[in-house]
Amino acid sequence: MKLSDAVDRLCGVLIVIMLGLMVVFTTAQIVCRTWFTSLAWSEEATRFLLIWSTFLGATCVYRHGGNIAITLVQEFFPPRIRRTLRVAVHAVCLVLFCVLFYYGVLYCNRQVRTAAAIPIQMKYIYMCLPLSMVILALHAAVMLWGEWKGDA
Repeated sequence: MKLSDAVDRLCGVLIVIMLGLMVVFTTAQIVCRTWFTSLAWSEEATRFLLIWSTFLGATCVYRHGGNIAITLVQEFFPPRIRRTLRVAVHAVCLVLFCVLFYYGVLYCNRQVRTAAAIPIQMKYIYMCLPLSMVILALHAAVMLWGEWKGDA
């Protein structure tokens, strides 16, 4: 639980930094395009930061239960069955995150090209997928354990 909370806080800090950098890069691009020569790298850097912040943001949303859920069906069942359904959902999510991690690593290893404007290999951009899946799997395991024990 402590590791999950620490990773969640770290992701939150990284997301805020990335969003701040996106604002700075976009503002710099607007200023430079208006009065000087446009920046060749700012649009691509902003896009990559958006991708990373989206995947890391998904981990925070999942950890806090902020994802979209259809609770209408759950409300018809007694509390014990509701808990069983939540355990099943977290177990399925854990399996899904592990599968996506595996295929994300395979995909990253196949990337050999470099980004157009920034001299960085695309595998480092796509690394957000397996990294976020590891974090999501950690959160899912913690939430699954909490539901299983009845702590959640």
